[in-house]
Amino acid sequence: MKKYKRRSRIGGQSPAILKRMAGFLFACLNRNKTLIILISYVFLTSYLVYIVDSGFTAETSSASYTVGLLTFVNGSGSASSTNILLEHSILGDIVATTQMSSDKYGVDTGQVSLMQPLGKEKIELISDLRALTGVAGVTIKEAAWQKHNAPYFYWHIDTARSSLLKGVSVALDRTPDETIDTDNDFYQFADNSISSGKHTFYVMPIIASGPYTDNTLKFDIWVDTEPPVIRNALPVAGSLTSNGKIPISCLLSDPDSGLDMNLTRLSLNGSNAAFTYDDKKQTLSYAPDSGYPEGRNAVLLTAYDLVGNYITKGWDFIVDTQPPSGSILINNGEAVTSSPHVFLNLDTQDVVSGVRNVYISNDGVFDTELNHPYPYSAIISDWLLNEPAVDGPKTVYVKFDDQAGNLSETYSAGIELKLLVPRTRIISGPASVTNETTAEFRYEATKQNCKFSYKLDNGEWSVWSTEQAIDFTGLPLGNHYFYVKSGLDLNGNGEIGLDEEDPTPAQWVWTITNEDELGKQKRKTLFWRR
Repeated sequence: MKKYKRRSRIGGQSPAILKRMAGFLFACLNRNKTLIILISYVFLTSYLVYIVDSGFTAETSSASYTVGLLTFVNGSGSASSTNILLEHSILGDIVATTQMSSDKYGVDTGQVSLMQPLGKEKIELISDLRALTGVAGVTIKEAAWQKHNAPYFYWHIDTARSSLLKGVSVALDRTPDETIDTDNDFYQFADNSISSGKHTFYVMPIIASGPYTDNTLKFDIWVDTEPPVIRNALPVAGSLTSNGKIPISCLLSDPDSGLDMNLTRLSLNGSNAAFTYDDKKQTLSYAPDSGYPEGRNAVLLTAYDLVGNYITKGWDFIVDTQPPSGSILINNGEAVTSSPHVFLNLDTQDVVSGVRNVYISNDGVFDTELNHPYPYSAIISDWLLNEPAVDGPKTVYVKFDDQAGNLSETYSAGIELKLLVPRTRIISGPASVTNETTAEFRYEATKQNCKFSYKLDNGEWSVWSTEQAIDFTGLPLGNHYFYVKSGLDLNGNGEIGLDEEDPTPAQWVWTITNEDELGKQKRKTLFWRR
């Protein structure tokens, strides 16, 4: 194949060069070949005359030309077919791209594309940036939520200017640097390399002189790989409640694509529940119209976001709205007792949460008694009856509550008290206010052959003794308390049992003060009681 390459400078050049160019032009015209003439602003700037014979191709890899306007002149045609793409570096910074095609029917008129120096006017070396879910995947729409975090980006490289492009630099959420990341027209991210959120992917051409920032492309890619978030589920998992209509609720949100309420489902004990959702408070809630069934209730929530990510959370809670049932006996149901100290037989049940406490009262009012519960036990021993020093019918009342706090109705039992134990009286003691640091007490019982036990202030009870008087000396200033109780060995075992002693010890209260506080009152006062 013939090749012809000519470099010529017209403006300011020697007449010999002009003469040689003119001669060559006429010679080509005489031979009736295709003539390509590039002319720009006659005698004011540079010119290039480039003649290509039909079937010729131009070798331009090392040519440097002065170019203005390029025109293809149709010749007689040729049986051969060619498609010639010429790229010329002009004045070092402007590039001309020329394309000519011919076939057996003739030669088409081509055109010249002139690019201004880079940086002075935007030139698209690359364009049409797009994304797929993979090499053979589906299209990812720009600025639209989707859940693929390993996208395949691709773009178009301008064919006519491809020789200018050394490669491209890519970056995510930042300006690309000067490093060439690929010389292809695509870029594939690795699996799971893009986190959830809104991102921008950038592609920037790199040319011989460096980054060409004027042609930077970007693609807004919104990734959502995380499911919705469920927090603060109520009632608390495993909790127990006596509220049969307590609301079910939780905080439900999705920070990226948002919730899809058409797919989100809440079920209670296997059946769908019609919940409500507050967008501002991000709260899902449900309250039953007729209340929950007794016992364990299971909740299952499946929440979806708009790209199909979902989360499932299950929890349960126990509903107990029914109080315990029960009964009471005194001394196993005996009709009569000789001791005011009795034991209580309790029987109660609660099928859902179980019995927690028992409340006991001697008058059935249950005022302060509700503040002093007893942990439930089948037997409460050593219960002191009402007015323990007085014979007659006695009644004990009880209530039960369960672990959910439901309080039962009142249950009661009665017994006849016929006292066999003695009662105790203090015969004499110190004045209620005195400066004496000594004290003498005398006491007695209502029955014969009794023994006595006493204690002072917070001391221990003394051993049983037949003595009916006691003296104290060296007592400190302040308030003092003296207690004494009598007991009778009813069963003859030589000991005084709890059911053989006075259930209500007698007591004496007095104050020891100094002379100034006592004033002129210095006489000792004795109180006799019979």
